[in-house]
Amino acid sequence: MAERIIMLDIPGVLYSDRSRARLGGIPDSGTVRDVRYFDPVALGFVRRLFGVAGARVVVSDAWRRGKPAAILQQLDLQVEAMTPPAEGDHGAEVAAYFAQGNTPIHYVIMSCAAPESIPEPQRAHLVSVDPAVGLTVDNFQQALDILGVACPSTVAPAPRLDPDLKAKLAQLQQLARENPARFNSAARAGTELEQRLVHA
Repeated sequence: MAERIIMLDIPGVLYSDRSRARLGGIPDSGTVRDVRYFDPVALGFVRRLFGVAGARVVVSDAWRRGKPAAILQQLDLQVEAMTPPAEGDHGAEVAAYFAQGNTPIHYVIMSCAAPESIPEPQRAHLVSVDPAVGLTVDNFQQALDILGVACPSTVAPAPRLDPDLKAKLAQLQQLARENPARFNSAARAGTELEQRLVHA
């Protein structure tokens, strides 16, 4: 078994309402042509997870044979295993898989199932994906955190300005608008002081 596992719920994660609008459909025809309706951005994030984290994928038993298996093969998802057959949603499949004793140290559950349907011991490993949007960069970063892997520099979170600094900046901007001569004088004095410190 791989050291890191992604328990992957495919509907709502690898295709969504948003990808349907962008790509013109969802993969529901039962033919291999369905591959074109999978969200390439979501697929890219999953592929990055096994590239960056070395994680392998576990998917539903429904993808084991026939056309679904052929589609899965074309998606190149590094599938490690399938869940055993289970009645219910992805939460039931996750429960059945872990009931077999297949619990690695590091794993993430990427699912659009209701969090309460995921067994209690596994909820800390859940990345809850909005089925209207599909897998996002925030989901990807959360999955990396759960798997215990540092976020690669190419997918860094946007810098966030400290609220206190933001308020101070707004205050200074307001002062500059109200009294530009005084503000410019203070700015010049600050620049001169900075230069003296540099040359000291």
